[in-house]
Amino acid sequence: MFTPLNKIASKMLRRSLLAVLVLFIGMSAVSAQSSKLKRAKKYYDNLAYMEAIELYNLVLEKEDNPEAKIYLADSYRKINDTDNAEYWYGQVVRLAEAQPVHKLYYGMMLQRNGKCDLAREWYAQYVEAVPDDSRGNHLEQACNFEEELMSKNANIFEIKPLSINSNMDDFSPAFYKDGLVFASERDKGSAVKRAHSWTGNPFLELFYVDAKSTGGGGEEGESECNFQYGRPKKFSSEVNDKFHEAAVTFKPDQSEIFFTANNYKGEADDGSRKLKIYSAVSKGGDGWSDVQGLPFNSDEYSVAHPSLHPDGNRLFFASDMPGGYGGMDLYYSDLEGNRWSPPINLGATVNTEGHEIFPYAGPNGRVYYSSDGLIGLGGLDIFYIEEQSEGNWNTPINLGFPVNTIADDFGIIFNETGMCGYLSSDRDGGSGGDDIYSFTKTAAPVEIFVYDEATDLPIEGATITDACTGATYITNANGKALLDMKLNTCCNFGAVMEGYLESTKEGCTKEMLLGDVLRVKIPLKSAANFNIEGIVFDQQTGLPLEGAEVELTNDTEDAPQILITDATGQFTFELQKDKCYTIKASKDLYLASSVDNQCTTDLSGSTTLQTNLNLQPYTNTNTGVGADGAEMGDDGMMSGPDGMSRVVKDPNTGLWIDSQTGEPAEGGINGMVYEKGDIVGSDPNVFEPGKTDPAQGGVTFLLHIYYDFDQSYIRGDAEPELERMLTTLNDNPDLIVEIGSHTDSRGSYRYNNRLSQRRAEAVVRWLVERGVSQDRVVAAGYGENVNVNNCSNNIPCSEREHQMNRRTEFKVIGCTSCDYLNETISSPNDSVEVNPCVGCPFDD
Repeated sequence: MFTPLNKIASKMLRRSLLAVLVLFIGMSAVSAQSSKLKRAKKYYDNLAYMEAIELYNLVLEKEDNPEAKIYLADSYRKINDTDNAEYWYGQVVRLAEAQPVHKLYYGMMLQRNGKCDLAREWYAQYVEAVPDDSRGNHLEQACNFEEELMSKNANIFEIKPLSINSNMDDFSPAFYKDGLVFASERDKGSAVKRAHSWTGNPFLELFYVDAKSTGGGGEEGESECNFQYGRPKKFSSEVNDKFHEAAVTFKPDQSEIFFTANNYKGEADDGSRKLKIYSAVSKGGDGWSDVQGLPFNSDEYSVAHPSLHPDGNRLFFASDMPGGYGGMDLYYSDLEGNRWSPPINLGATVNTEGHEIFPYAGPNGRVYYSSDGLIGLGGLDIFYIEEQSEGNWNTPINLGFPVNTIADDFGIIFNETGMCGYLSSDRDGGSGGDDIYSFTKTAAPVEIFVYDEATDLPIEGATITDACTGATYITNANGKALLDMKLNTCCNFGAVMEGYLESTKEGCTKEMLLGDVLRVKIPLKSAANFNIEGIVFDQQTGLPLEGAEVELTNDTEDAPQILITDATGQFTFELQKDKCYTIKASKDLYLASSVDNQCTTDLSGSTTLQTNLNLQPYTNTNTGVGADGAEMGDDGMMSGPDGMSRVVKDPNTGLWIDSQTGEPAEGGINGMVYEKGDIVGSDPNVFEPGKTDPAQGGVTFLLHIYYDFDQSYIRGDAEPELERMLTTLNDNPDLIVEIGSHTDSRGSYRYNNRLSQRRAEAVVRWLVERGVSQDRVVAAGYGENVNVNNCSNNIPCSEREHQMNRRTEFKVIGCTSCDYLNETISSPNDSVEVNPCVGCPFDD
């Protein structure tokens, strides 16, 4: 009998069984998802991206799985499906699990799809997150240079797809015999269809196609670029194997081939088959033998895309071997005897954190290659470099549109004249994936030669600017830069090099034919170097002055140059062409002094101007006589008792020469210590420059103005003295000066006081008329009260002795920034002009 209790138990049992069933189904679903993720990851790790994509999409149909999104985006990027890669990276960058590199990849996919404005934002975020990765900076800048890259070579290349392209990948052509060898996924006619899991397409094999010149059509010079192509056929059974073969190069005599192929003898530790470079020797006809791997191949990294230098002795290639800068880097190996040398990386100027692949050593000395880590239009762009010196390469130059596009552009080659060639690209408008395109240059090659005008020697490293395009180029070790220029065009080419004057020459391609070479020679004249040098002296001691501020200004309102002198008192400044300078020295407790009209306007060769500046102290700590009786000469040099400069500077060697011996100065002379002609210090036992003691006296100017008898007008011989005084007042705008005038003893005291006052006021008027403030000059007449000799009243004197007393003297009596000043009368001028006294009250 079925009781209610049994019913309850039955219901509970049914519910329990249902829960177990639901749990089992759920667990089965989770297990299935987990299994798909594991299988997809294994496919991904084995480079089977098509199978991985299928499984990751199945996972994402059931759940929002971050791991699946990340690997799905990467898989689409690996097979070059930029539309789907852009979509999924757009999902990935918003995940918590996203890494900075996903922002970089998202920007790259946006740029590849023509969305540079959106890409710039993600590049900027990547730069902020990983500032040391140059790819972010380069790619961010690429969007800013898009317009320049699209226009620089827009009218120089005509590009057309080849009729031999299939609906699959066809790429990396190489010249061979009367045609081309290229790589292709086409597999028509094979009994066994072989496909690789990366893209699901057939394995790459090498094909050959005849290219028969058709000659005609177009401008003269174009005939070498017109071809009719035959039917592609497989290249060689000895070279083509069961895996990939691609990217070939031949020795100049075509007796040996170098090609890229999968490692068909072994696997890496991760189970993948890396790329290797193999060589084979021609048997004549279409046969090849002795297939061997190159010595730098490895099972653990790839070595690919060989290209021989035109001389056959250097092999360029790409590899991700350890020690590189990023993904695939460019290397070269030299043929030494019968062996290839260890690979040499082309360095950080060429290689980036991205991929540098498909090198091609062209006939013009350039090495062309593709990179996705430099400033470009998107994807792989084609660049070229030139070796400036052994192991040093110039900054890569982007070939611009139409050679480069937002798609992948790579595998470029040129014929011997450089006027035409081929490249590979997956740009829009092709037949399938990667396609081969022919190009013809519709421009003349330009060779610019920059050389030293004086020696005719080439100048390496000069910067050439094309005024028509704004593009810049750097001259190589031969002083040359190569570029292309549209026909029927004239452009100015400017050359700049440190140490030389800039020069510009015009180049024209008018009336030139394709194939003609335009050669432009630009001589550079060595830039004249102008300098000014000298010494600041203490005018009272005659010794070099330490701690003086020397200021250089010019007539074009450039910012002044300032330096502080050391113990040698020396100063040196560089000057510019076609300018005039004023140099001024100043120091606390000293009167500033300046020299103007130091000009380079009429100078042609390198010149060093020399001038010394003498600063008079506010105090008389010395008598103006140096050690051993040396005095200061008019030229600022230290002089001996005989008036000759004891130590002078040789302008050619820069050494101080002892005039007594003719040899470089040695030891202590005039308060300075010399060693082999160089000043090495001062002699404290003689004098310590730059020290003053206010208690020992005040300031006086050694400037004097003299007058005729009973006159107060300014004589002609006073003008130079007044000009010097005006300069000193202008150099020292805070000084207050007394103009003190005197008479001789002839005449009454009262009359002489008035006469001396008129004389002082005449000088004050002269200075005020020339811009000196009235507040800074005080006129004082002393009459006959302060004589410089014994010619007082009733004492017979010569007219010269009387003349020495008829004078005006200048002395500092104050300044806006000084706390002390004492009066001292200056020394008289022994060479004063003396005029006869007509009607004097008594004879000499």
